[in-house]
Amino acid sequence: MDWLSDERGRGLLWEESRLVAKALDSVFGDYFLQIGTWGPADVFLKSARTRSRYLVANEIGKSGALVMNSTHLAIASDSIDAVLLPHTLETSTDPHQLLREIDRILRPDGHLIVLGFNAPAWWSVRQRLSDGGFLPGIDRFVGEHRLVDWLQLLGFRATQSRFYHPAKSVDRVLAGSDEADVEPLAGGSWWREKLLRRSAEQRGMLRIMRGWRYWRFTSACYMVVARKEVIAMTPIRQLRFTRPRLVGGLVNPSASRSTRVIPLDRR
Repeated sequence: MDWLSDERGRGLLWEESRLVAKALDSVFGDYFLQIGTWGPADVFLKSARTRSRYLVANEIGKSGALVMNSTHLAIASDSIDAVLLPHTLETSTDPHQLLREIDRILRPDGHLIVLGFNAPAWWSVRQRLSDGGFLPGIDRFVGEHRLVDWLQLLGFRATQSRFYHPAKSVDRVLAGSDEADVEPLAGGSWWREKLLRRSAEQRGMLRIMRGWRYWRFTSACYMVVARKEVIAMTPIRQLRFTRPRLVGGLVNPSASRSTRVIPLDRR
């Protein structure tokens, strides 16, 4: 998407790359899969700590990407350790089928990371008012609460829900970023320079505000980290040998050892 290369898109990718890197810090295994292109090809892949990492795209054009239909993945079941969906549900033709495919290919206790646009936030409102021109290519908005419900039906357990990129992009200040991190993204906007002059105590208070519930209504995006839960079941084996039942302390007579009835002499 072209708008990811301007100031608005670069600021969003900057925040998301750091959030995903922190979420993948404790995820290990053999295979990491990113379904859907979002920004440069390696913006998220470089943070994976698995042995192999791949990018799945729907169309030819991305270098090093596997081209396949995201709703019918040509991947073996129970073979992937972690999957990342960077705003893929908003552009997918069938988000339910996509989640079912991810449930199929993920290994037991595998991780799923979803980046999405917050439905009640100001970006979604502006997208609807502009007839889809504010965020080109975004067809729908899947809210965080709805996504968690979908994942629970598939047997996933949401371990983290994080809202980010609030109004005027103050999230990078709340994260404690310094001027060296901010300068490549924005070119020194007046409001960003003003916020960076705040004291450490003021930044700490803003960082605490980040966890309040009302923050979800001011944040443009969210990140949900879920884990595929598998209930361990112990198979019930059929007993080869059964003990004789006791009735009143006595052994029940079996069919082979039944009491023989002697007919009485009627003479």
